[in-house]
Amino acid sequence: MTDYYHHVPAEVLEKFNAFRHQHPPRQANINGTTWEYILGGNPSGQPLVLLPGGLGTAESSWRMFTQLDRQAYRLVCPSYPGQIGTMNGLADGLAKILQEERISSADIVGGAYGSMLAQVFIHRHLEMASRLVLIHAYPPLPRRANSVDPTLRVLRLAPMFMVKSLLRSQMTGRLPANPPPELLLIAAQIRETLDTRLDRQGALNIYMRMADFDRQYFTFSDLENWPGKTLIILAKDDPTTTEELRNELLALYPGASLCLLKGSSQDTPLLETGEYVRVMEEFFAGKTDFGAESAENTDDQDSE
Repeated sequence: MTDYYHHVPAEVLEKFNAFRHQHPPRQANINGTTWEYILGGNPSGQPLVLLPGGLGTAESSWRMFTQLDRQAYRLVCPSYPGQIGTMNGLADGLAKILQEERISSADIVGGAYGSMLAQVFIHRHLEMASRLVLIHAYPPLPRRANSVDPTLRVLRLAPMFMVKSLLRSQMTGRLPANPPPELLLIAAQIRETLDTRLDRQGALNIYMRMADFDRQYFTFSDLENWPGKTLIILAKDDPTTTEELRNELLALYPGASLCLLKGSSQDTPLLETGEYVRVMEEFFAGKTDFGAESAENTDDQDSE
């Protein structure tokens, strides 16, 4: 582990190691597949499922998990088994985990890649979702489903060191000249996970699930009898979520609250965790109108 994290400041690494120690993964065998997940928070609190991003490990959500862990939620955060190549399969496995934990209904929170799973989960297991929070989400786009084919061809044929290098560059991007400590830790997590946990099928399935999401067919009437509420948090300056896509997404979740944060989806997820948690907690407390206020105040918030 030292080799992956030697650039990470000691104080930040100590917090991450403490998180790992305090939240050892549990295992569940579901239809012959081993799932891992971590628990936290108040066992008698409102259940909240936190869905990780494309790296697919529960500990990759540690920053938001840690902040929510201080509150009165009963937290569940899964890792995505590399053997499962569809969002439907992940959603059904997650439902089984909640059943094993005797959770009948939970708040579902997913950002970016996790927002795809969150949407599939609520459409397949509506009765198990009390509220939905989507962060940097977009709707299924059938026309985009085949866009992963060139990447899949590379992943099937290239040596594994090239596969891991490709995924590493896509997940970390180009670090700034003086990256903040949190970003150094995220980059180290990605390197360690790809080197020690990823095989070829797992790499393929990261993209196969994305294509599976884009082949989903949702309509505005799917949730019309659902009593829960939805919060959608988007980046104000995100070029990948056009106004057209934003409107398509909102149409699928009638009555959803929309919060626009300053920045783009490339920077805010990494450094504005505290802002997400603040907005989410206001939503859970009953706030529904986030208007221009939330879009204008993010520069004044601490990220931790």
